[in-house]
Amino acid sequence: MNSRAPHAAGFTMLELLLAIGLTLAVVAAAYAISHASPDLFAVQNEAVDMQQRVRVAADGLFHDLLGASAVRPYRSDGSSPDAPGSFKTGTITAIGAGVKTYWLKTDDSNAVYQLMSYAGGTSLDVPVADNVVALSFAYEGDPRPPTIVRPLSDATGPWTTYGPAPQVGAVPPYAARENCVFVDNGTDTPDARLPALAAGPGLVPLPAAALTDGPWCPDAGSAARFDADLLRVRCIIVVLRVQAALASLRGPAGALFLHSGSAQSGRRWAPDIEITFRVSPRNMNPDL
Repeated sequence: MNSRAPHAAGFTMLELLLAIGLTLAVVAAAYAISHASPDLFAVQNEAVDMQQRVRVAADGLFHDLLGASAVRPYRSDGSSPDAPGSFKTGTITAIGAGVKTYWLKTDDSNAVYQLMSYAGGTSLDVPVADNVVALSFAYEGDPRPPTIVRPLSDATGPWTTYGPAPQVGAVPPYAARENCVFVDNGTDTPDARLPALAAGPGLVPLPAAALTDGPWCPDAGSAARFDADLLRVRCIIVVLRVQAALASLRGPAGALFLHSGSAQSGRRWAPDIEITFRVSPRNMNPDL
């Protein structure tokens, strides 16, 4: 008869240590997830809202610029228009079936940043999107000057590649066969008043200096004068940036945040969203 005691059932010390370690790892992971969940929820909700503001702002700008037959790099209408020949990087007026001006309202003292629009006439300026913290417009245009493609004596046009055709007779302050973009050469095919900006057909940048130095259309004495080089515009480059509405979701000012906030942890950061898009207005592009 075997008189030895049976082997005792249970866990070894190593197994207990492994079980405790795994339990602690699971508890720590669950705690980390539950601790971060409120931050993730707040950041994700704000990111969705920021995307919506970007979409609303970009859709409005794209629609009005696409249908424009002319643009002005300033506010050209309303109760407080900018001086003719101005250039404002963050303002544009699209002229088509109506007039639509977009500009950035910046009030640092009250932390108010809005994309504003004005629809012409007696309408008021209205906000399009809140927390838009940066807005800029750049212009690209045809480097070639306008040319006469059919003699002015012909009864039907178009007479020019772009820009207004001069009258056969004198229209003060211009002589016969002259206007803001053409100069008389003694024939029915006047020469261009504007210079060539480059040799090739590709678009070239049109900086502020090129759009504010004349010649002026319809003439230098007109209250509604504009730089003739605006007739060259074929593409508008728009840069739009929005920020988180809550300062508690913004970190220190820098690459991620144009305006600083109070968030101490990166888990609560909702970085600014910036987009760049190009618009080629159909009515300003002869080939479209």
